[in-house]
Amino acid sequence: MKRALVLSLLVVIGLAFAGSAQLQGEWDSWLKIDMSPFGLGSFYSYLDIQYLVGGWTLEAAAVVNQAGLSDVWFEAYGSLGAFTMWSLIDFYPGAGGIAPQTPGFNTFENAVEISIAGVDVYALFNIQSGFGANNAVGSGFALGGIGTAGDIRIGVEVTSNLYPNLWFVFLYGLNGAVSDWTWTYCTSDIYNPNWYVGNYIVIQSGCDMAFSYLTGIAEFPICCADIYAMAEFSCTGFDYLSFLAKNIDLGIDWFNIYELGITYTVQTKSIAFSFKITAGDVVCFTPYFTILNWPNAFTLDGIELNALTLSCTLGGCEFYWGQIFEHEMTRYAGWEWPTTYLGGPYLDMYFFDAVGGGLSRYDTLLCVFDVACSYLGVNGYLYPNEMFGIQCDEDSCCGGLFSFGINNFFAANETALFRTAAKVAGSYVYTKNVPVGFATGIFGWMGSYIELSAGIGSNVSVVGGLKVTALNGTEFVTFGFQLTW
Repeated sequence: MKRALVLSLLVVIGLAFAGSAQLQGEWDSWLKIDMSPFGLGSFYSYLDIQYLVGGWTLEAAAVVNQAGLSDVWFEAYGSLGAFTMWSLIDFYPGAGGIAPQTPGFNTFENAVEISIAGVDVYALFNIQSGFGANNAVGSGFALGGIGTAGDIRIGVEVTSNLYPNLWFVFLYGLNGAVSDWTWTYCTSDIYNPNWYVGNYIVIQSGCDMAFSYLTGIAEFPICCADIYAMAEFSCTGFDYLSFLAKNIDLGIDWFNIYELGITYTVQTKSIAFSFKITAGDVVCFTPYFTILNWPNAFTLDGIELNALTLSCTLGGCEFYWGQIFEHEMTRYAGWEWPTTYLGGPYLDMYFFDAVGGGLSRYDTLLCVFDVACSYLGVNGYLYPNEMFGIQCDEDSCCGGLFSFGINNFFAANETALFRTAAKVAGSYVYTKNVPVGFATGIFGWMGSYIELSAGIGSNVSVVGGLKVTALNGTEFVTFGFQLTW
């Protein structure tokens, strides 16, 4: 199986080089060496080759990590006459795969769309493995259409063995329902692959009907707000009816209602709303506010300043400073999900990026600065609540850009946030206001991250990094390069 996948990848690469004038691609490799104890921390190498021909993009990509070849996928998308089509097939060749599935076939996803008399009709078809102890393979499809009549936009979709995709297609087009294979370079200590695979197949049970879900959406303006009405039926009957008002203008520049939603089920009614404060530019400071309110609670419990960051240019260098007063912040409802999935605004954890002085949410945890430690006999990580740093950029000797950056992290007031290394009951446990005097240096210093990057020519760059903490000394060094063509 592995040999066939490698040969397939080589064939695609060979075909691509046959028409190099229409060839583009990227090769990234990153190596982290742990210093205490000394050894290989992590390794990723990512190769992506795209061949553009006749309005089509043919793509092949592979990922290698310290365990071996971990992921291979082939993708094709483009137009054929009035049809827009997309297809992807993905394999996990070995046990070192990015996800812990059994080695072998992962997913085969397909999408097609055509515009007929002003109505966009689309179909989705998935084959996917990974169900049950035997890694069973399942399949499912969806058929939908979206059209406009005057100021009203309407969409309808029916699925079999698939979750509803209509909301994503309605907001983002056909690409909203397909896999997005992207790679995010956080810092040079980790080159972490991130992707979104379309809605997973549902293996139905106890359903005799031909469909899994029937969904409808209507969008229409009323006065100063955009209204969405959405209804869903499953094979067991009526699920919900939701009304969602977005971008409600209150006539106040700095304060508005971002979203107000009402959801009805057979036995319940719930209301979710989220407010938004726009502070504007405050002398290059960026404030992060939480407005304390909850679903079905029509009062504001207060406005909390969670964090404050500063970014300014000094003599050709960028200076950063940041202070987190409360890691737990509101994630506003409604960015991607219909009201029934929201349940209203909810709280999430935010941390400092290892570089750049920004904040990252919990789901990008690998991009943030932390210190491995043990607290009260429990292994976990400490997160600082204050930082400052500087980033300087200039032209390198060989073309491209040379940059140098150092960020320093502190436990303000001798406290930091502690997260357990393992999940407890499905979620991580956070302990606030942990005294970390034993883990810090002068002024509560917890650690620093240093990074160098240099462009070698117009399409090659190399990078190196170093992480030092008060508790563990030099934790790791990193090396990497990126080649594009």
